[in-house]
Amino acid sequence: MNVPKLRRSFSFKRLLRHGRAEVRRSLQARTVALTVILTLAVAVVFSMVSMVSVRASLLTQITSQSRADYSNMVQQAQTGLDAADVSATVQIQQLVNDLASTLQSDGSSNLVGVYLWSRDTSSPRSIIPVSTEPSYESLISDDLRSAVASDVDDNIFYQPVNLPIESGTPGLPGSGTPGAALGTTLEFGVAGNLEFFAIYSYTLQEQSLMQIQLNLLAICALLAIAVGVVMWMVIRGIVRPIEYVASAAETLASGDLDTRVDVNRKDEIGVLQRSFNAMADSLNQKIDELEEASVSQKRFVSDVSHELRTPVTTMRMASDLLEMKKDEFDPSARRTVELLSGQINRFQDLLADLLEISRYDAGYAALDLVDTDVREPIETAVEQVTGIAQAKQVPLHVYLPNVQVLARIDSRRVIRIVRNLLANAVDFAEDRPVEVRIAANRKAVVISVRDYGVGIEKDKVSHVFDRFWRGDPSRSRVTGGTGLGLSIAMTDALLHQGTIRVRSELGEGTWFLVMLPRDPSTGRVADADMPVDFASAQPDVLRVVGGFGVAQSRAAGDVESREVRRDPRNGSVDTVGDTNGTADDASGVGGVGNAGLRSDATTETDAGAGQSHGDDLKTGGAR
Repeated sequence: MNVPKLRRSFSFKRLLRHGRAEVRRSLQARTVALTVILTLAVAVVFSMVSMVSVRASLLTQITSQSRADYSNMVQQAQTGLDAADVSATVQIQQLVNDLASTLQSDGSSNLVGVYLWSRDTSSPRSIIPVSTEPSYESLISDDLRSAVASDVDDNIFYQPVNLPIESGTPGLPGSGTPGAALGTTLEFGVAGNLEFFAIYSYTLQEQSLMQIQLNLLAICALLAIAVGVVMWMVIRGIVRPIEYVASAAETLASGDLDTRVDVNRKDEIGVLQRSFNAMADSLNQKIDELEEASVSQKRFVSDVSHELRTPVTTMRMASDLLEMKKDEFDPSARRTVELLSGQINRFQDLLADLLEISRYDAGYAALDLVDTDVREPIETAVEQVTGIAQAKQVPLHVYLPNVQVLARIDSRRVIRIVRNLLANAVDFAEDRPVEVRIAANRKAVVISVRDYGVGIEKDKVSHVFDRFWRGDPSRSRVTGGTGLGLSIAMTDALLHQGTIRVRSELGEGTWFLVMLPRDPSTGRVADADMPVDFASAQPDVLRVVGGFGVAQSRAAGDVESREVRRDPRNGSVDTVGDTNGTADDASGVGGVGNAGLRSDATTETDAGAGQSHGDDLKTGGAR
């Protein structure tokens, strides 16, 4: 079923949110936005001040023109009345009517209406009020009429009014365009004095003022846009070279030491470009010097290691000879021989590690891959460490499946990996047990080495594989390690296209997972395809996802996988638990779960095994 795609409608909020994000992200956009806003603000303020000034000037001008035009009409009307020879009421009314029409036609273009009526409406010769625009007669206020009626000096009175809009209700003040109402008294002896009013409209002037406002707004907008474009181009000319320098810096940081920038400016940007190139040249030179020093150092270590083999061998032979005859010596001499033998052993171990490291550095290390049952090198490594563990009273709990776990590995290197991890665990176990387990599927094998000792601080976990690094230099070490064991173990794992991951917590111990592909020729195995992995990337979270044991593919059917505990002291084998289940070859779900959890580290009784389906496990049980 095809579901039609919904078109996203325009959203002002989404546009505003995008604009805010762009302003926060880009210096160029932020600078342009601030410049445009400031330009608009200044232009608007200037326009408002200008409009107030223009409006006041225009109002003064049009008011003066209206007064002058009205004065001319008053003079014209008074002259007409003085020259008239009428006596009958009809003649008087006709004269006033003609006079109003003449004044309306001869008045200025903004004259709206002319209004004439008798001051004394009770006189028998009073005229009927005359108006050329009756709809605006209500704009002549009572105050203006009272002022004109009480005037005896023929003054001209002025009052601002608002002419109603055409679609509105006539006579409604406060709506429409501005105007003015003017009034005075005309002397007409036959009919008595007449009150003369005229209304002027300022519509044209208001339209002109509105047009000026629109023009100013358009100018403000165009000015802001122009300033924004100019500022954008200026800032772009500054930002783009900086972006080129930043991009070159990222390329340089990625390892391309030949990266340089073109010096095409003579201003401060040009100084930045030249400084970057000078920095890159200096950095390249320093790296070359460090590489040469590193090569010299590695060559020195290799040469010294090889040169020391002969004298150390001679010392070893002499020490062995003294060992054979130490019973003939007095106690102090016998102790001296024992100390000498121990230090020579340690010297030999250090020399062997240095030779191995020199082979790694020279690129001569190679794998001797053979199809091997992974349980065998683990058992060999456990046997080699058993003496040290017994001396320190550290129990070794080894849980291995009762079926073969075949993989193409270099047994010698895997033995060394497990031996180094076990020796490290025993050294820091604080008389608590050390556990060894296996998790496997069709793609990978994971060897787990877990102790419950002192643990490592969170910020130091990442250094455990550094050469000559020690977690606690103040501790007295019985095993006399060289400080290269874990570094060599990691290198052996990397040669197998695998890795070693570690988690540790103070007071809870340290946990290593050695992750090896079943066939290194196929390359590295993705984390999702590992049968067991740590549940968190945090270095102090001692939890895993997956299950220990052998996970067979579904194509092979249900395979019984039983995890057994091998006692390294006497070689006995105890069944810890069994699981009947199938597993996915990719995820490693199924197989033996967290079998053999122990409630007491020193007891010989193991709890029942459980099946794991990808749950988080904290193996080792409660202590």
